[in-house]
Amino acid sequence: MRAQNYPTLEQFADNLATVMDKIECIQQPLYDFQVYPTAGLNQFLFFQQPQGAGFSASPGNAGATKVITDTNMTQNGLLPSPQAYFVEGIEVLVDPGSSAATVNTYALQIPAAMVAAAAAGVQAGAHDVNAIYTGGVLQLSIGQKPYYTEAPLYQFPPSSTLAFDGAIASNSATAGEVLKEKLRAFGNLCKLDPGFGIMTGQNFLVTILFPALVPTPSGLNARIGVELTGWLFRAAQ
Repeated sequence: MRAQNYPTLEQFADNLATVMDKIECIQQPLYDFQVYPTAGLNQFLFFQQPQGAGFSASPGNAGATKVITDTNMTQNGLLPSPQAYFVEGIEVLVDPGSSAATVNTYALQIPAAMVAAAAAGVQAGAHDVNAIYTGGVLQLSIGQKPYYTEAPLYQFPPSSTLAFDGAIASNSATAGEVLKEKLRAFGNLCKLDPGFGIMTGQNFLVTILFPALVPTPSGLNARIGVELTGWLFRAAQ
């Protein structure tokens, strides 16, 4: 019979993949996106469905489960061991879409041009963004306790976003063209002072509530996401 040679405790400690007595800290957001259905919802829960669960809001991934472009969560509503997080800010991102009322489907809205005579009409996607951002309330909860509540959603502008400028390309009101606009939220970022710490294995979630349903005026599905900005603590390797 072959003899079994087990490593000593010293050998085990010397060859750990994780250095137990050293912690590294990196600036890394936590993010989560989901489809905003054309009829709206009274409640959106974020950071509760990790990769491989729920429904993807990534363009071209309709009907599939969440992937890394939807969220960087790997567990339901908590951080895996040995990780912890210090939340410093909150951002809400709203993207208009181009998909009809197909359940759990988000498609990008493609930039386009329109005749100058129609320029007075506000582009449909801007209506959607305005309707969503000007309503709702956001609440960050850690464990069983709400730690931050604010309304409306434009109090949480994204730190970066896409924007277009428009200009009439002709002196003829019937032949000229203008690039369509995209409404966006802007302003001071929501900074939490002094911030909140989330321990390893501690439940947390962000809830967005609408007291009444807010359908998209365009009749198209949109996308809504929440990003927590701050610092990720993890064991060094």
